[in-house]
Amino acid sequence: MFIVRWLGNLAQNYQRCFLIFATGLITFMIGLALFYLSAKHYDAQPLLAELLTLVSLLLFAIGIVTAMIGYLSLTYYRWYHFFKKRNTTQGDDDAS
Repeated sequence: MFIVRWLGNLAQNYQRCFLIFATGLITFMIGLALFYLSAKHYDAQPLLAELLTLVSLLLFAIGIVTAMIGYLSLTYYRWYHFFKKRNTTQGDDDAS
């Protein structure tokens, strides 16, 4: 229940949710680029390539977790507004 409440507080506006999701994707792509660089320079400097691999795997994990939080908050925001109960007035009930 704590996670749902936390996502609800996070999903106050749509732009914030999308910014968190985009930040996660950007972090993931930076990790992907570093992983590619580590594979490309493995023959020249193996220690640097290993360190780049470690950093890129950490960025992979951080990017995936951040993007997942952003996606869940986007989904929470959409479902909340989709299922939000609308207040009906007395005039609507009498008209039927």
